[in-house]
Amino acid sequence: MEYITLGYILKPFGLKGEVRCKSLTSFARMRFKKGTNLSLHNEKTDERKEVTVKSFRDSGDYYFLSFNECADINAVEVYNGFAIEMDKEKATLPKGYYHFQDLMGCKVIDFDNKERVIGTVIDVLDYSTTKTLLVKDQNDKNIYVPFKQGLFVKNIDLENKIIEIFVMEGLL
Repeated sequence: MEYITLGYILKPFGLKGEVRCKSLTSFARMRFKKGTNLSLHNEKTDERKEVTVKSFRDSGDYYFLSFNECADINAVEVYNGFAIEMDKEKATLPKGYYHFQDLMGCKVIDFDNKERVIGTVIDVLDYSTTKTLLVKDQNDKNIYVPFKQGLFVKNIDLENKIIEIFVMEGLL
């Protein structure tokens, strides 16, 4: 099974098994819906715990979750720092949206000159105003490309791992 990371548990909140987490998904209400099966994953030890969402609430900067399998603070505090993951097949997206991890490793090329390779996507940064592709060029230089489809990002071919971008003056 392939997983996608939805967020990270930061710490317990209260005594009743709720956790405060940082979300990495643009669809938190859909992903953390009551009854959804998730996996808590320790990326260092590869330990994994299957859980079911009991409750979800949004507080702006953070989300608060509780799980059927964790009745109190003692049951959840061992999961500090764990990734909150979901089966990728169940994490469907609307047309025009992409899982960040699918963009990683994509070759970035110039839309107007297909022979010109800009670099490779090494991360997708989530700034408050827009998502940004972090591209590493052949000289190990970081290039930041706003993830604005139609404006900067012209075409995404996940099958061939290629992203075509419009290279405007000053971008590189």
